[in-house]
Amino acid sequence: MRVNRRFLTSVAVCSTVIFVVFRSRLTIQFANDPKTHAEKRSAGRRPIDKDQTYRYVTPSLAELGPRRRVPRTNTDILMLTRVPNAGAELLVLILQRLQGYNAFKHIRLPPGDHRLLSSLQEELLVEEITNIVRQEAIPLSFDGDVRFLNFSKFGRQPPSFIALVRNPLHARNLQRYHEKGEKLGLESRAIPMFCGQDARCAVTNNKWALQRAKANIIEWYPVVGILDCMEQSINVLEQKFPYFFRGAKHLYETIRPKRKYASGIPYALDPRERDNLMKFFEDELELYRWLKSRLFNETLKSVVGT
Repeated sequence: MRVNRRFLTSVAVCSTVIFVVFRSRLTIQFANDPKTHAEKRSAGRRPIDKDQTYRYVTPSLAELGPRRRVPRTNTDILMLTRVPNAGAELLVLILQRLQGYNAFKHIRLPPGDHRLLSSLQEELLVEEITNIVRQEAIPLSFDGDVRFLNFSKFGRQPPSFIALVRNPLHARNLQRYHEKGEKLGLESRAIPMFCGQDARCAVTNNKWALQRAKANIIEWYPVVGILDCMEQSINVLEQKFPYFFRGAKHLYETIRPKRKYASGIPYALDPRERDNLMKFFEDELELYRWLKSRLFNETLKSVVGT
């Protein structure tokens, strides 16, 4: 019996040793098999659980470095630049009336005085508008007593800017010129509104301000309407921004003023006074004529396109 037990114990020990050695060889071969690595890699790519929540992280502007590029204007956001005494309230009324019909929301920014903003004030206002856009459902339209804001300067996507201007030699400006002479303020001029927040923008007959205003209009304002040509202006607005201005043509017919807006000097002036007036509004007249030509070119394109 004792011999049998020793024999059985020896057999068990030998079997265990053989099993361990054989298992180790299999493990080494399995690990070195290239098919095994492929299976591991495929096993690592588990099917995505649809109920799992993922967090999407976008790089900051600092991380993007010099190659960062801010998207172009957002066509779902409109910003109306309110040029003083140029009929901006008419466009505001149209937007307010159409917001329910076209399923967008119009927001009026707090009243201002078209004053020059510091860089910090400009950035805070851009952030305020950006936060409103994040909180509200787009499309949105805005209007406010503020000069052109360069959103891209602060890394924010700009809205699509629009505006309305009128002949600078209209009756109200003429009356103010009689009363104040060359002390007329920003309420009589359009160039500062398009030029922006630089102090040079407020200087009368400053060629730099005129060129900056034109450059901003070309880059950021798809449409600048003319109060004296309201039908053409609405046609172009409706073509460029149908979501906002669909039905504007019919609406304007119901709210349009009974008298036409006067274009040009409303009554006779003596030669000296006329020369002074034309000199004071020299750059404003140039901008107005340039914008009028631009509008009619757009109108012609729409006619040809149809």
